Amino acid sequence: MKKNTLLYILLVFLVVMNGFFMFKIFGDKPPRGGNPGKFIAKELQFDATQMKSFSEMNDAHHEAMMAISREIKELKDQLFDEISETTTNEAKVNDITRQIGEKEQQKDLKTFYHFKEVQKICTDEQRTRFNTLVQDALKKHGRRGKGKPKK
Repeated sequence: MKKNTLLYILLVFLVVMNGFFMFKIFGDKPPRGGNPGKFIAKELQFDATQMKSFSEMNDAHHEAMMAISREIKELKDQLFDEISETTTNEAKVNDITRQIGEKEQQKDLKTFYHFKEVQKICTDEQRTRFNTLVQDALKKHGRRGKGKPKK
């Protein structure tokens, strides 16, 4: 009887600890990275018409970016499949890395033109705020992983 009581206490303790850790992991904190589209729409205070246009543009942009990302992943898989080969085919490796670079260029261009399209639905005041948001994001992105900026 005493052995069972100790096991029940241990079981309850483990269940409580499991619940605690699940809450810490999946609690009500916002997801990392967030949704940039929602952030932009909130910051610029789009009206209903602007929001509809923005959502359509954002969805199309997201789909295009996902498609290019899938293509990049496939190319990188091809590239690293070459590691298992006994001899390196330099021409093939160079061709794959060139294609990856072209896909990254496509992503950058699509993002640039997506931002230009978003600007078109903004009022003058919103456009100024949008430009500031984009510049701030670029500055933060450039510092990521490099520590604090020097003053």
